[in-house]
Amino acid sequence: MIKTITCTLALTHDCTLRCRYCYAGRKYRHSMSRETARRAIDIVLREARDTGKGADISFFGGEPLLEWDLLQWCHSYTLSQANGLIVPPRFAITTNGTLMTPEKLNWMAERDFLIGLSVDGSPDMHNINRRYPDGAGSHSDVAKALLLLNDHPSVRSQVICVVTPSNVQHLSDGVQWLSRHYQGTIGLNVDYWSRWTDEDFEEFSRQYAQVAALVIESYRKGAPIRLRSVDDKINSHIQADNLCQQCKIGEREIAVSVDGKFFPCSRLIGEGDSEEMNFGNVIQGLNRARQQYIISQRGCVTPACKICALRRRCVNSCGCTNFATSGKLNEVSAFLCCTEKLFINTADAIAEELYTEHNPAFMKRFYGTS
Repeated sequence: MIKTITCTLALTHDCTLRCRYCYAGRKYRHSMSRETARRAIDIVLREARDTGKGADISFFGGEPLLEWDLLQWCHSYTLSQANGLIVPPRFAITTNGTLMTPEKLNWMAERDFLIGLSVDGSPDMHNINRRYPDGAGSHSDVAKALLLLNDHPSVRSQVICVVTPSNVQHLSDGVQWLSRHYQGTIGLNVDYWSRWTDEDFEEFSRQYAQVAALVIESYRKGAPIRLRSVDDKINSHIQADNLCQQCKIGEREIAVSVDGKFFPCSRLIGEGDSEEMNFGNVIQGLNRARQQYIISQRGCVTPACKICALRRRCVNSCGCTNFATSGKLNEVSAFLCCTEKLFINTADAIAEELYTEHNPAFMKRFYGTS
């Protein structure tokens, strides 16, 4: 059962960077108005009250820190209107870090923001794609934001590292660099919007085997690397979680474009002009018929998935990933299947080796014993 609705506000189309793999559309100076933000927040808070759920607010872009005043206003307005919710709203931001300052981080830390910082690993890995408009790499500036996070260990944060065909050859070095400079959770987000060749995936497999060796060694040193693609798959075995049920596209999130249109996931906003994924706007409210249609299309209808032994540990029902790779919310591409098998099989090999050793850090983390 979904307990919380997330309202993701795309505050602006503008960005300080011009990342080569960005799925958020053309970058230009066009930002959300305060009135659009107010209407979106009102609709989501009302939806949460009517359904007995909590409501969280997430800030997205472009680069949301370009609209710092609007972000602060949205935070204050949400709290002023949050009466009647079952739990107080929480807040999150996804940022490229180039505009992060001690003052901004302190403000968000005091308000318990979850900060998602995009850092694609080492300088060699990061600067291939994450560049300024003049072509200069952004790693040195983003690394400063990472240092600020390390100075605030109590801040809820995670690093987002995007793996693409163009930077996959640096993946192992990238994870190693991040593990040396950040103690929180590292998320490896595969760029499913790009075209991956067989050679690209072979390199991915080679690099990920080296990442697995790094993870095992980190446990033996008593300082485990927190890699979400490993941790989630290990937990899915230990706790028998059905990961496929975690994606509730059309129901869990209302992602709001700069112009106030509603989409079922922040990764599907793009330039805010897709009619296929749109289910309402801040003027007319939620289009229930479109919302129910999107909900009816989610899940997984791929025949091979139904008989796969790994189906309950796989993200085969992730609507936005399926849409990016197969063009449909409920059909799994061959590439997604290959990456999920790689993640699951690698996590199982890591867990088997550390469990056999009765590694103290591993046993404590996943079993609560030493």
